[in-house]
Amino acid sequence: MVTVIIPTYNRAVDLRNTLLSLNDQTFKDFSVIVVNNSSTDNTAQVVNECRTLLTFPLTYHVKVPQGPASARNWGLAAARTEYVLFLDSDVELKSKWIETALAHMDGNITLAAAGGQIRYSFNPDKLNAYGGTLGYFGLAWDIREGENADGHLEKESRSWINCSAMLARTEACRRVEGFDDTFFYGYEDSDIGWKLNISGMDVCVFPDLIALHKVKADAGRISPDIVFHYCKNRLRSLLKNADTLHLPVKVSLYLAYSMADLILKPHRMPKLKALYWNIAHLKETFILRKKINKIRKKNDRDIFKREQGRMFPETPLAGNRRRLVKA
Repeated sequence: MVTVIIPTYNRAVDLRNTLLSLNDQTFKDFSVIVVNNSSTDNTAQVVNECRTLLTFPLTYHVKVPQGPASARNWGLAAARTEYVLFLDSDVELKSKWIETALAHMDGNITLAAAGGQIRYSFNPDKLNAYGGTLGYFGLAWDIREGENADGHLEKESRSWINCSAMLARTEACRRVEGFDDTFFYGYEDSDIGWKLNISGMDVCVFPDLIALHKVKADAGRISPDIVFHYCKNRLRSLLKNADTLHLPVKVSLYLAYSMADLILKPHRMPKLKALYWNIAHLKETFILRKKINKIRKKNDRDIFKREQGRMFPETPLAGNRRRLVKA
């Protein structure tokens, strides 16, 4: 019924906890695929030790390190079930998560993907995300990041949701050709969510789906490598997914923003490299764009009307990997 796909890289301790916690799920008809991006720690040993303790079938695959998007695609290709659950190796689900998510999916055939509250494990009263939003020209950010998980959440449609814990229809993901393999880090969540919306399906968050994300309390500073991937991926996603009517304006606004960002903020070389990468891969990007337009059932006006109506997040990252939250 469900294939759980877990990409991992050098997270042996967290992976152990994630795997063992799946034993507690009230829904039992699932199997797990762990896709190891060539970890250099003892991930393989941990997987072998866990096998004797797990109550579900486990497949283990090692691949070249191409990031979580590529790893999820490997699992998606291998899945033989109606649903896939994309689950990060540092996330633990509440015991009824799969059962409840399936109930939401079974009641709505147009629902392609479901997620919910991603909470910080170091402070479960705070939200890491409750789905995500897209700015007008393609910037993406988590909704309600750092806010209190106060119980006043409702079911809401989203342009995308965090793939650290997302149940999806297998065929819907395959129809949009899964994740973009070139996205080594960042924007793979928003890209596939945008594509699912384009295909005419819905993406929603539900307050009764709660997961704990084991990130550090310290947000950490953003590195030049991450800047490169963020800038590269969000421009490629925009060029692939924006509808024809809005594409010229959105690209113009994005380039104007990029030039200002290049002048005013650090990490200039990674940003230039990201722009060059997109120019070099423009032909490939527009081949993908043609494929997406063949399945397009929603234009950007319909998709973006559910967004927050902003071009930029209310709270900037200010050089951090994510927004600061008190432990």
